[in-house]
Amino acid sequence: MTAPTAPRTAPAQPAAVPHFSAPAHSEHTTGRGTAVAVQRAGTGRLTEARLLFPLTAAPGAHPSRVEVMAEALRDALTEAAADLATLRVEARSDRAVIAVRTFTDDFAATRARIRDCLDAGRPHEARRVRAAADRVARRLAAAETVPAFLARSSFLAAAYGPHPYGRTASAAEAAGVDGTHTEALLHSAPAPRRRSVVVGPDRAEELLDQATALLPRTTAAAHHEPGETPPPQPAPGPRRTLLHPATPQTLLRLGGLVPGRGHDDYPALQLAALMLGGYYASRLTLVLREREGLAYAPRAVLDPLGAHAVLTVEADVRHDGAARALTLIAQETSRLADGAFSARELRNAQNYAVGSMAMACSSRSGLASTYAAVLAGGLPANWPAGYEDRLRALTAADVARAAATHLAAPALTGVVVAPARLPGLPPTAPEDT
Repeated sequence: MTAPTAPRTAPAQPAAVPHFSAPAHSEHTTGRGTAVAVQRAGTGRLTEARLLFPLTAAPGAHPSRVEVMAEALRDALTEAAADLATLRVEARSDRAVIAVRTFTDDFAATRARIRDCLDAGRPHEARRVRAAADRVARRLAAAETVPAFLARSSFLAAAYGPHPYGRTASAAEAAGVDGTHTEALLHSAPAPRRRSVVVGPDRAEELLDQATALLPRTTAAAHHEPGETPPPQPAPGPRRTLLHPATPQTLLRLGGLVPGRGHDDYPALQLAALMLGGYYASRLTLVLREREGLAYAPRAVLDPLGAHAVLTVEADVRHDGAARALTLIAQETSRLADGAFSARELRNAQNYAVGSMAMACSSRSGLASTYAAVLAGGLPANWPAGYEDRLRALTAADVARAAATHLAAPALTGVVVAPARLPGLPPTAPEDT
């Protein structure tokens, strides 16, 4: 009787390496702004568009005005064109973006309605802004009691200092916003700084004409002001602990201002942040979650805003492990700054970044949003073209240097929200902070 032979094992296949190639785009600049068009074939006759309004940072209630302006703009556009398209308004402190998805055959009519709505000033009508301000104020009043809101607002104040981006929208300020505020905000940047992006299945020339026609005309009501003053680079402030008895976990928010997408250090900084806490196999996940059991979803995030980006190292941890978590975060950032990572770890971060960009741009919607985000940062429309090359060219020394310069724990400000004074946490902030 013949002995059974062991089953043959197929040789392991090497993991696929992701790649990203930016599609060809067309571009046209007019007095109303710059239009960008990308042809993307595929199933379905759908067109995606983004209309970008840069917002000039102003003192006072800037974030509250942004929230109310976005709410009123969303309401006006829904009233004007919701029967033809899916419309969203995505607002940040430095931009407002109108996102449009519609059937290609309906885009001309949708575009005309959007322009008519904007040119007629309907988003700034007194009744509409009053209703929007009331809704925003109610939402903010509910949010202001939540520990996570306190952590985020206090962290931004520590990171930005006195700059308007460091303020958080409040219910009291939102209630006082009117149409003159929202109109001045939406037109705060000169019309030539506006951008439109259209992605669809039509020929490139037709798409570019559509993108150009989407740009609204310059109105007499426009408030042309100087461009945004770059946020200050405050010296790292002391870390503070804020007390909130209702918080179920101790909230850690560390970070600060770092260079934005246009800076030479940004690609290396992006990889360092990914290795620290940007995806599931990152150091913070492996250490804080898998090894220590202190936090479920720790992360490190780069959030480009204006000329800079905000780095946030975020973890919601067990109360009895908060001090230990702060120590471990400091250790991991120091190890990155010292170059204590393998070639495989660096390669994994590069693959993740490239694969994420490829996935983000795999649809018309993703392409339109990616280009809008790039243009919002003041970068040229061809910036995505060199994305993979910039990341693949980085060495371990490049990433270690970026980590030492921008991630090392002593340079990070921070806010801790805890239910009570706990050993090993930063000093407690004064009661009126």
